[in-house]
Amino acid sequence: MHDMINFFKRYQSEFEQQNWEVFASLFHEPAMSVRADGSVMVIPSHTEGARLYASVAADWRMEGYERFEMQTFEVVKLGQDSRLVSFDWLMFGTDGVLIRQWRQSYQLIQSHNIWQVFTSTFHTV
Repeated sequence: MHDMINFFKRYQSEFEQQNWEVFASLFHEPAMSVRADGSVMVIPSHTEGARLYASVAADWRMEGYERFEMQTFEVVKLGQDSRLVSFDWLMFGTDGVLIRQWRQSYQLIQSHNIWQVFTSTFHTV
């Protein structure tokens, strides 16, 4: 479990530092996201992912986003080279007030000793 928590600490750090190329490299090519409304988004490349994540972050910053916290980790081993990781994201504003909270699951796959996100699923409330 610690390796997955450490992966997502790096994920959070790269996002918050706006290192979009590095952040995008944490995803498999292609990657897929199942949105809370049930729609599916395919992210075909790291280049397109970097543009997408920068755009998402800009939108969230307009809502007042400053930082994230993670809590309530669950990790399920799916064979040797796959993990299902679920946890809660908490988005905080510049004033320290909670803006939004949601649960998200990620399927990670490992290739050549490198973990990458293959799919992410936003849970509906």
